[in-house]
Amino acid sequence: MFQRACSAGASGEAPDEPDAGLTFDKIFDGQRTLGTSGLSSLEGSSGGGIASWATIGGYGSKKSMGMAFHYSYVSLTNYTDQNVGAVMGFYDRVEISYAHNFFRTGSTGRKLGIGHGYQFDLDTGGIKVRLFGHVLDKTLLPQVAVGAMYKHDGDAKVIHAVGSKHTDGADVYIAATKLFPKLGLLVDTTMRLTKGNQWGILGFGGDRNDNYYPQFEGSLGYLPSFIPGLVVGVEYRTKPRNQNFTPESNWFDVYASYFVNKHLNITAAYVSLGTIATYRNQTGAYVSLQTGF
Repeated sequence: MFQRACSAGASGEAPDEPDAGLTFDKIFDGQRTLGTSGLSSLEGSSGGGIASWATIGGYGSKKSMGMAFHYSYVSLTNYTDQNVGAVMGFYDRVEISYAHNFFRTGSTGRKLGIGHGYQFDLDTGGIKVRLFGHVLDKTLLPQVAVGAMYKHDGDAKVIHAVGSKHTDGADVYIAATKLFPKLGLLVDTTMRLTKGNQWGILGFGGDRNDNYYPQFEGSLGYLPSFIPGLVVGVEYRTKPRNQNFTPESNWFDVYASYFVNKHLNITAAYVSLGTIATYRNQTGAYVSLQTGF
């Protein structure tokens, strides 16, 4: 991961090649350094599993585009979540993303009174713009980006029954991400304004609060020099408390991600998501596969 940092230049791009006309390799040149596209978050944007980073998805340089697709699976104590999505980056400046979550309650659905195996569906569309900096240049200036997400929950009857105010909501955030190659350390801090309950699976706003408040997301990653392509780390994300019936907890994970090459990334994590829909201690495993160019 990031193994071409010294020769790639400030933006992690390979040297320009002679113009060969409009070809696939020209549109998607894949010139950015391995790992600079980030991972895939559960909301579709590039970043960590539970945190959005300032990275731009795909490996396109400032003269081309890039794409990535992902599938993620989370198995918790009482629930499971499957997530599919795609991201497209334009000129290492703008990112557009989409993700769909299939949140399944299994036998817990019957205990909650919504039916055995009830499934919540959440669609998330996002846009992110890099303002300045590069995650891999030689300065101390981080890569900084602003982003927005629009989310739609397709389960109006149930989410209103548990105290949520809205089926649709929007998040906005600002993120700063930086790699320190000599230390092998990746650092991200993100501030998000949201009213999403369980990131939107249980709607937006509630009987306790229906206002936007800032929430923190942070990631630390370590890149061991003896295993190129590997990053291990931790993430933490604070959550709003909008509902009395279904209180939330802050999220935490410990992850390991291996970049086989620019076309395949494999991530595994232990996740601790606290209380979800009255059931406490929701811990388990997270697995994600990402492919792209």
